[in-house]
This record gives sequence, C-alpha cells and structure tokens, in this order.
Amino acid sequence: MTVAIVPIELRHIESLNDCVAQVARERRFLSIVEGFALDQSAAWVATNLLRDNPFVVALDGDRVVGWCEVRRDSLPGRAHTGLLGMGLLAPYRGQGLGRRLIDQALQQARDRSFERIELMVRSPNLRAIRLYTRAGFQEEGRKRDAVRLDDGSEDEVLMALHLREKHR
Repeated sequence: MTVAIVPIELRHIESLNDCVAQVARERRFLSIVEGFALDQSAAWVATNLLRDNPFVVALDGDRVVGWCEVRRDSLPGRAHTGLLGMGLLAPYRGQGLGRRLIDQALQQARDRSFERIELMVRSPNLRAIRLYTRAGFQEEGRKRDAVRLDDGSEDEVLMALHLREKHR
C-alpha cells in the first residue's frame, strides 16, 4: 500500500468528510460522534486554507484515509499557538501513517512561525498518547471527566509541544 501525505486541497473535501465521519462513528477518538454536513467540512477546509494553517491528508489513491491540521489561535495574545487535530481510518493505523501526518503538519507549522502546538487526547487512547510523546509533546494537564459517552467517563489529556523553546 502506498499512501501519500499531501497538503489539503478543495478537491479532497468530500473524501475528507467521509473519513472524519467514519472515525467519529467509532466514538473512541474524537469529541464528535457523527460527521459534519458537507458544507461544514467545506467551510472548515476553506477557512484553514485562507488562514494558511497547516493541513495535510493521507491519500490512498484519491481517497482520504487520514488528516492532520494545526489551527492557529485567533486571539492576539495566542497567535503563536496552534491546536492540532488528527484522525486516521482503522485499517491504516499502526503503519506509521500517523507519525508521517504529524511530522508533515509540524514542519508546516514551523515554516509558518508557530511556536506552541497544543492538543487534547482522550485518556484511554494510549496509542495516540505514545505517538504525540514520540513527536515531542508533553502532558501539561488533564481535564477530569471531560468526555461522557455511552456508559463511561473519560479524562482529556492536555499536551503541548514548544517548537522554539525560549531560554529565560
């Protein structure tokens, strides 16, 4: 299987929308449990492109099988910060694609002068926590009882990566 990691383009919106919906329906990784309407996904992608935010997709042929984005914070005091979000379809996990996605998105973030990248990950998602840790993220805190779905409650782990450590 050859999967390419490429910058998002408008032509990927419909396939991205399907990919996000599949991951959401698993109810284990994202804060959403259903996909978005196609026009919402189009607005999401268009906004990221307009703001020159890092956004890459994993393509198996023409099919989006994963994504990673870094959204710059819009508040002036936090403009150096971005929020990372990503997902990968189940059959493509455990093959190094998550790392390839995150590495490409982080390189784009460096190129665009981001200094701090934050993320939230559900505490039972140990595979993702290991991925983020290997990519240099560190846990900065927890939001207790942040997610309640089905019959349980989960914490969200707050992690961050400083792309340019400042020495004081």
